Amino acid sequence: MSLWNLIALCVLVTEVCSQFQISTRIEDVQPIFRNLPKTFTNFSFNPENFAELPELGDSLCLAKLKKLSQGLQTFNQESIAFFDAAGKPPPGITQGNLLMMGDYDMCMKMKNDSKGYYDHCFVGLPAKLFGFPVEVDWSGCLPYECRIGNEADVIQWIDSILPSYVFSLGTGTLICAETIKFDAGAIAASVCLGLVAFLVVLGTIWYECRPVINSLLTRSPKEDKAVLVDCEENVYDEITSETPPENGQPNIPIPPTEPKQSESLFTRVFNCFALQRTFAVLTNTETKPGQILCLNGIRVLSINWIVLGHIYLVFSRLIGDKSYLGTLINRRNMPIILNAFPSVDTFFAMSGFLVAYLLLKQLARSGGPINMGVSKWVAFYVHRYVRLTAPYLMVILVEGFLYRQWVSGPYAFGLDPFNKACKDYWYTNVLYINNMVPWNNSEGCIGQSWYLANDMQFYIIAPIFIILLFWRPLEGVIVTNGVVLSSAITTALITWHYKLGPTSAANSNPDFDWLLYKKPWIRIRPYQIGILGGWIYWKYGQAFQDRVKLMPEWKKVVFAGPLWAATCAIQWAVVFGLYDDINKFDVDHIEPSVADSISYEIFDRIAWPLTLIIQIFLCQCGLGGFINSILSWKGWIVLARLTYSVYLLHIGLISVLLVMMRHPVFLHPDFEMGVLYLGCLMMSYLAAAVLYLSVEQPLAFLETLIYRR
Repeated sequence: MSLWNLIALCVLVTEVCSQFQISTRIEDVQPIFRNLPKTFTNFSFNPENFAELPELGDSLCLAKLKKLSQGLQTFNQESIAFFDAAGKPPPGITQGNLLMMGDYDMCMKMKNDSKGYYDHCFVGLPAKLFGFPVEVDWSGCLPYECRIGNEADVIQWIDSILPSYVFSLGTGTLICAETIKFDAGAIAASVCLGLVAFLVVLGTIWYECRPVINSLLTRSPKEDKAVLVDCEENVYDEITSETPPENGQPNIPIPPTEPKQSESLFTRVFNCFALQRTFAVLTNTETKPGQILCLNGIRVLSINWIVLGHIYLVFSRLIGDKSYLGTLINRRNMPIILNAFPSVDTFFAMSGFLVAYLLLKQLARSGGPINMGVSKWVAFYVHRYVRLTAPYLMVILVEGFLYRQWVSGPYAFGLDPFNKACKDYWYTNVLYINNMVPWNNSEGCIGQSWYLANDMQFYIIAPIFIILLFWRPLEGVIVTNGVVLSSAITTALITWHYKLGPTSAANSNPDFDWLLYKKPWIRIRPYQIGILGGWIYWKYGQAFQDRVKLMPEWKKVVFAGPLWAATCAIQWAVVFGLYDDINKFDVDHIEPSVADSISYEIFDRIAWPLTLIIQIFLCQCGLGGFINSILSWKGWIVLARLTYSVYLLHIGLISVLLVMMRHPVFLHPDFEMGVLYLGCLMMSYLAAAVLYLSVEQPLAFLETLIYRR
């Protein structure tokens, strides 16, 4: 609150209290607030209270600000509203609450009432608080004259209304809300959304009414021979059943039905979008022998872990109790959040595992890569690209071109960089090169999609290693491990040369993301280890399962117990081993040693996927015990089908919630962050279900029309 408002408010409260008998009952307090306008009008204010008002200069911006400031002396309604909507020093400044958030909704009302004369603006200010350097965020209404090129004037005015013994402001950045035009990208995105919605609605109605409609549109059996088969047939034939789909997720079984050869192609296409059918697939929990069911639980728990880490990452920009960060970081369990990065390596390892295992089965059944034929190799790549890209492109259109049209809030300008990145570089996402183009861009369109680029690039080259393992196992193992070793050496050299930390949570180099986090030659290790794990399981898995079945229970415990203990201990070390480094860096500002950084960066992406593959092997071979029972629970199956869409959508949803917030977020108590996490997680799964039912699964049905003859 400005010094003037503090004085005015104190005098006003004194005047109000002198006119009304103070009571704790709400019905007695209400008349006070109902009579506040009269009090403002009748109250005589002493102009001497503004004796310290500085001369603000002659610029249009400063002149208007001065006029508004002086209007408080006469309780001008416009001045009162202006200062009421302005950001003020909040309580808890010494606890790190430096978010001087104005009243966004009041500012928007002023803007509408004045027909655009006022606008909501944000100023980021480096400052000194009692002599200590801090970052202050101020937001509130500013007159139109202050919008462009008046940063110095606005900061001078803000500095003049803040207590000088508390704050000393430096040069900051002024950002004002802009009217977002409905451009060509937004039009294209709207058309695509409308088309998908039209197909879903029409397909759903068509499916219900098809007995009547089919009687009018039925083709003769002779004419229908040239038509592709109905999309309700089981798509998972020998071509697509062994082609790993998105995110390494095993193919979802579609209950086969009798082919309806009498239906027209037009009818079958619309049936692919029927919610009755897509929802039935989503909620189907039937399993088949040989499926690796523990992957469902691992996948869901890992994506939930990713969302948890991103909740804290995104909302760290709006924390109102920054002083509590030290206490939070000191807690022994915080590496689960601050060092949640192994959750991503889990997906890389599972993807490599499944690609290798399923493709090796296909190679064995076909008699080798040559005998698979060109059509199956084309399907191997086309299937993957289409199934990944369709929902991905829909998210790019919505988040990149429509979010900024739909979303308004105090920090809506925070979406502008992502909006611009999608307009400038959307093609890099579609080509899956956005982890390298632009080379040093740490944001990009759909920030988390760097993972998809890496995964697609690994998928493209995976057959080289898998075929070599199929034909020449020894050479294949050597070459695959050689890639792991080369990646580790490259990581060590980059870490040493650029003096990078072991993780972004203990690193001061702003280029960490694009140097060491997103590049394929760094992230390939878990994928290659997954390929080796898939080959071992394909070659020796069944024989090992047969031997385990003959073991007595005590022998299973003796054999599996130490393996579970060792792998869990290693995984604990990967996540919690950096506790001291993170704590010293964030609290004491002590950089980790180069040796610590190099050793961790080399071994974390080897140790984590290796132990994970061992655990998958144990679960699948009957040595998982209660852990396998939990991970293989059928309830995970439905959620596992949504994990790809959750990954695409969750950061966008979290960011929208952030920019619409009207108040700071507090880390203490944990309950507040827990509510935020569970709410965002639920919204992510609900949005993912919409994307799955409208795009992802209909595309799988349409794919059946193309591949099955």
